[in-house]
Amino acid sequence: MTLLAISKGFEYYKKFGMNFTIKILPLIFLFGFLASIGSSSTLSEGISNFDIFLLLTNNFLISPLLTIIAIFIANDLIENNNRDVLVYYAISWQFLLKVLILSLISTLCIGIGLLLFVVPGVLIAGLLIFVNYFAILENKTILDSLNLSWERSKLNFFQCVLMAGFFWFITILTITILSAISGSYGEVNQISQTYTIISSSLAIYIQVCLISFPILVFYKKNQSLNEIKDSV
Repeated sequence: MTLLAISKGFEYYKKFGMNFTIKILPLIFLFGFLASIGSSSTLSEGISNFDIFLLLTNNFLISPLLTIIAIFIANDLIENNNRDVLVYYAISWQFLLKVLILSLISTLCIGIGLLLFVVPGVLIAGLLIFVNYFAILENKTILDSLNLSWERSKLNFFQCVLMAGFFWFITILTITILSAISGSYGEVNQISQTYTIISSSLAIYIQVCLISFPILVFYKKNQSLNEIKDSV
């Protein structure tokens, strides 16, 4: 089921990727731009209050908004629902606090798990893989999203862990490659702001695409299977 979802997700990306990318591009570049400003000033002058502000803005505002908007857009493209792009940006704000809290809870739990010899972190990531989809697409509360993700993922636990592992493998691989390219510069100060913007934008774009296509397809297939089981 995991491999099928990944394959189907990439098929959808091939079909809808251009439309999807155009609609989320402003936030992608805004994330990359803010990351580049914080990165360049940190490297040259050390961490300032402004750097902290940019970091908090990117992680607690831009990143959750990207997740919400991307999931809505991808889901509508897959379901052949046509809405103006401004609608996604308008309705996403009502989900911001909920998704932010869920992201903080997930990050904390996965982080603690990773500290316990990595494997527990991957297992927890598998159990929490559906939280954002329940919160965004089904408008569930924070507690309901956590409970539903936990219960549903336990029914296909191995597959959920595989999907979580796939997400983190691609994410870490992307960051490693981009870091290796940055390391090829003679000195850190030689890294141009343009490259930093592009690399930061590319890193978050790849994560958003994984969330919006393979994992979204995996969630929808999981929901369909559970609906069939419930009806029997």
